[in-house]
Amino acid sequence: MKTLTPEESKALDSIDHEGLIDAICQLVAIESVGGAETPAQHWVADAMTRMGLEVDSWELDFEDLANHPGHSTEIDRSYGLGVVGRIGTGSKEEGLIYNGHVDVVPAGLIERWSNPPFDPIVKEGRIYGRGAVDMKAGLCSAIFAAKAIKEADIILRTPLMIESVVGEEDGGVGTLGAIVRGYKARGAVVMEPTGLQVVTTGAGCQNFRIRVDGRAAHGALRDEGVSAIQKSTVILSALNSFEKERNEGGDSVIPGRLPFPICVGKIAGGEWASSVSEEVLLEGRYGIKPGEKIITAREDFQDAMERAAQSDPWLSLHKPEIEWWGGRFESAAVDPQVGIAAAVQESHLAVTETEPIVTGVPYGSDMGLLVNHGSTPAVLYGPGDVRDAHGPDECVPINEVLTATRTLALTAIRFCGIKKQLF
Repeated sequence: MKTLTPEESKALDSIDHEGLIDAICQLVAIESVGGAETPAQHWVADAMTRMGLEVDSWELDFEDLANHPGHSTEIDRSYGLGVVGRIGTGSKEEGLIYNGHVDVVPAGLIERWSNPPFDPIVKEGRIYGRGAVDMKAGLCSAIFAAKAIKEADIILRTPLMIESVVGEEDGGVGTLGAIVRGYKARGAVVMEPTGLQVVTTGAGCQNFRIRVDGRAAHGALRDEGVSAIQKSTVILSALNSFEKERNEGGDSVIPGRLPFPICVGKIAGGEWASSVSEEVLLEGRYGIKPGEKIITAREDFQDAMERAAQSDPWLSLHKPEIEWWGGRFESAAVDPQVGIAAAVQESHLAVTETEPIVTGVPYGSDMGLLVNHGSTPAVLYGPGDVRDAHGPDECVPINEVLTATRTLALTAIRFCGIKKQLF
């Protein structure tokens, strides 16, 4: 294990633990649900400015971004900000990007939370609140890592750039905006909640919508109609079979029984309780394999639904309509032995004296945009468990937040290098 230099030790000792926890709570308290991220972006820009970072803040051009091949979104935003804080010298292309998003998913049923979701609390070694783990703690870890490097009077030879982005939860428009603005680098870390595992492979996903038609009739004459609700069960069964087929044998990198799940998250249909339903809409998420082209995955999906329709007399004549819409995440993978992946592993080992787990994840992230459209090798690494995200009582362990901050500070110093000063 590479021992810490005096400069590295000084930087790690400069991390402001209390300020970090307070900053996470302040940012969690801002209700930055997708489409309403601007106050959180102003908070981040102001915080980084106060810490002495060089801050670039600009209005995102959503109309222009919509023409980019990497664009996808579910939310119609009229305004949004890109924010990047920078320390260090040299060209962006030789530097390091730390990427974190401020948008959060809706809180859901408030009565299921032990505490109001946007009134963060610190309890039993954890920070609770919507966005705590996904991923405001990770973003603040990166910001406070940069702050510690500055306070240790270290000047990085190549720049560290901290991207605070919007729209990750619905496709990554904020990260795409940073790429279009010219932020590309030699490596990147996306501080998603990985439990401090180093993720070098991420699956992709694509939203879908399936429209199933029936034939309306009075409920008292049910057998004279065709229920779209009943016919939708044919499609749901076919989706289950297709999912099983795609996940047969698991995956060598992404753990779990379903590395590429198909989830129907929303069903809407029917017009009247005493009428036979004439239309049902199924909306869901389709897992994409690493290296699999989205167009190929779509064609396989459509073929499976076509086979299901042909097996049913009604559906064979009234084909379900498939629409690809909303969020889309491209899969991505990098070599775990070199570059930023190796650098994060080395720093984690130096900080914790424990070899990190190197793995893959079944979910999409901004890693796909960075790798595939930003020409920037990227990994995921951050505090907390993704299982604590998107539900009530979302939380992040403080000990992992502190470890992540130390690892990110050390990674930046070693990856970017220290500029030698002449006195």
